[in-house]
Amino acid sequence: MISKLPELMKSHQGLDQKTLAAKTGLSPTTVGKLYRGHFDRIDNHTVTTLCRFFGLRSISDLIEIEWEDSDVQGMGA
Repeated sequence: MISKLPELMKSHQGLDQKTLAAKTGLSPTTVGKLYRGHFDRIDNHTVTTLCRFFGLRSISDLIEIEWEDSDVQGMGA
């Protein structure tokens, strides 16, 4: 999974991680992990909070799935 958080933050006048955490109520650790793409899962509260903050309509505007060839085998692709 690829986080689009860095791009979203840049498009909001260079918003930094600490400010985003303060404005959303998310922990700085959560914001930092998402920013760096160091996460295995993301909870509903985090997704809805960030989507609401950035005015996103879809989770795909926040997180992208990048499949590898071995991931799509047997998926009918």
